[in-house]
Amino acid sequence: MFNYYQPTKIHFGEHRLEELGDICKKYGERVFLVTTADAPLQPLYERVKSLLAAVDMQVIHFDKVEPNPSAEMIEEGFAMLKEHPCDVVLAVGGGSSIDTAKALAFTNGQDKIVWEEIFAYDSPFVDYAPYSDTVLPIITVPTTSGTGSQLTQASVITKGTEKITFYHSSLFSKECILDSELTLTLPKRITAATGFDAFTHAFESYINPRASFYSEMDSLQAMKLIIKYLPMVLEEPNNIEYRKMMTLADTLAGRALANSGASAPHPLSEDIGGIVHMAHGEALAIVFPPFIKHAYADNKEKMETVASLFHEGSKDLYTEIVAFLKTIGLYKTLKECGVTQEQFDAIIAWPVLDHLPFGSREFLETILKEAYE
Repeated sequence: MFNYYQPTKIHFGEHRLEELGDICKKYGERVFLVTTADAPLQPLYERVKSLLAAVDMQVIHFDKVEPNPSAEMIEEGFAMLKEHPCDVVLAVGGGSSIDTAKALAFTNGQDKIVWEEIFAYDSPFVDYAPYSDTVLPIITVPTTSGTGSQLTQASVITKGTEKITFYHSSLFSKECILDSELTLTLPKRITAATGFDAFTHAFESYINPRASFYSEMDSLQAMKLIIKYLPMVLEEPNNIEYRKMMTLADTLAGRALANSGASAPHPLSEDIGGIVHMAHGEALAIVFPPFIKHAYADNKEKMETVASLFHEGSKDLYTEIVAFLKTIGLYKTLKECGVTQEQFDAIIAWPVLDHLPFGSREFLETILKEAYE
């Protein structure tokens, strides 16, 4: 017995961005565009505005998104959307832009954002009642291959020193454009980090007890693609076929994550990200080897299946993961990344470690301590 739900309409392939105007036009006349202010992406943002202008859509552009979107930044966007009401929210960029767009679409029409109320939506597997009748539709155009956020019901927000995820079916994109040409300008470091993020989505959903026949197919195929194509795309970043395979892997992994959920590495990486400024995929890469080591016995059959994806007949996933991380340049410790003892003490002190469903505090602390050294 299992559930599987994926309501997002996917437009996959090269040159699909050209369809953006017609897609957005279905949802109204005014679009709230959510992006970063990154200089390298400015030509893309202008292209997006031109495509929308071509179908007579008015664009309100919020370009204040930063990595690990903060509650304060989202409240700034909330005020802008309140001043300039729109019919649809469009995210163009990576996971941070998409998370921000989701939060803004969800809180649209409210007098203010009540974060305690928002964060009460804390399970991806509860069929929550509609939040309000003013939630806006979301369109997403990812420029990375890794977050899977365009296909999930989750938004990750940083409040203070905590990264908190809230979930609701309203956070699923109505439609997304997966045009691999948009990932060609990704720097090598971000390509590696987001690519490994996608691998962890596939892996963690695969070993999660909620995994189903459908989600396992998504997970296994995503891992196969990433194992093969991530090292290749790092060697040939302008190879559109390699980029396309990574986009496909991200899509499959996002579907699996939305339906089966994560495991310990994701909340641990969010714990790290709330204390220190570090890319989500890099934090995942740091905690993954010790997690594999200490979770192996409880997931032996599936761990060995994943090991065999790297090399036929292999059963040693720890060795395979370490070798893969070295290949893609992500095999590091927290200490090597400049995390101080004081910061690490704050990471270990995270109260949520007492309540995560993925193991005892002792188990989770062991992983973090090995990740530090």
